[in-house]
Amino acid sequence: MAYVAFVPARSGSKRLPGKNIKMLANKPLIVWTLEAFVQCENISTVILSTDAREYWDLANEYIDSEKLQLDFRAPEQAGDNVKIFDYLKGNRATVFSDLHDVFLMGLPTVPLRNARHVTEAIALFEQNQKPVFSATEYGFPISFAFYQESENEWTPVLENNPMLTGNTRSQDQKTAYHPNGAIYIRKVADLSDPGLNTLYQNAQPYLMSREGSVDIDNEIDFKVAETILHSTNN
Repeated sequence: MAYVAFVPARSGSKRLPGKNIKMLANKPLIVWTLEAFVQCENISTVILSTDAREYWDLANEYIDSEKLQLDFRAPEQAGDNVKIFDYLKGNRATVFSDLHDVFLMGLPTVPLRNARHVTEAIALFEQNQKPVFSATEYGFPISFAFYQESENEWTPVLENNPMLTGNTRSQDQKTAYHPNGAIYIRKVADLSDPGLNTLYQNAQPYLMSREGSVDIDNEIDFKVAETILHSTNN
């Protein structure tokens, strides 16, 4: 099979301006994700999809590989309201060539996913011939989740919330998982299916550690990722 990786990295982050090129350890954030796909032997092409030429220049400054290609998006294709899933479906013919059977996608905000994770996820895809999405364990049992309806009132998300039943022992709670955005794998042809509404449909989870699933959204997340990198390199 011919695998192509797609990394979407727009320039308009509002919570943390310039997030995708902010330095994490010794490299811009986007480089960590691009390297993970470039270093995977199964992947022949790695597409950086961005609306900023600066991002493309930085990628080439840090990564010397013929695998890298650019998908340059117009500003209206990279705004806050543009879902990357919709962009892929609407532009599949131009983003992916006929030479590619399967695409992978990885968000640049999950930098600690590496080539080993990518290779393992591909092996899972090939083993079961089903789409894949990466996921990780919640840090706290979701059975305790509640909504705060007002300052002094809360409503449980689940009917069997331990705060109501009294069964608060953590070992009695089922482990729950959530997607982490690190890896998605699916056949390119699936994108032409009008019934496909998400990349999770009919897909199987590839489970990753919480450490490898750190998602960068703010300055604290950067510090967490840097701490993990420092601890694993010593």
